[in-house]
Amino acid sequence: MNNRCSVCFRKCIVKEEKTGFCGARAGHDGRMVPLNYGRISSIALDPIEKKPFRHFMPGSVILSVGSYGCNLRCPFCQNSSISWSDEAMNRAAVSRYMSPGELVSLAVDLVPRGNIGVAFTYNEPHVSHIILSEKI
Repeated sequence: MNNRCSVCFRKCIVKEEKTGFCGARAGHDGRMVPLNYGRISSIALDPIEKKPFRHFMPGSVILSVGSYGCNLRCPFCQNSSISWSDEAMNRAAVSRYMSPGELVSLAVDLVPRGNIGVAFTYNEPHVSHIILSEKI
């Protein structure tokens, strides 16, 4: 059985129990499921200047989290080792699950160190989206 992913422009046709191009979404029982939901492959307290919104609250820091998988292959990618390389895909099985509540608690605990929030980063964020029509 083949499954069609509707998350990104690639529209992958994915065989049952296999992943699409991104390495993070798999076909399962006729639907696409995000294997990387809540899985953390990288986490850091980063300067806001490293983010696309660097002009927002300059000098502050933000809890940055990311997971494995990416539907892009940008030649300038500085995060390929944690998002889409062979190394990243090999580490996917041992990536840590962190519930939304745990992530919020950590972000709050880091406020005394200057944390202003949570940034989902290090890969293209579409790969973690859950499509409501996918019956997950």
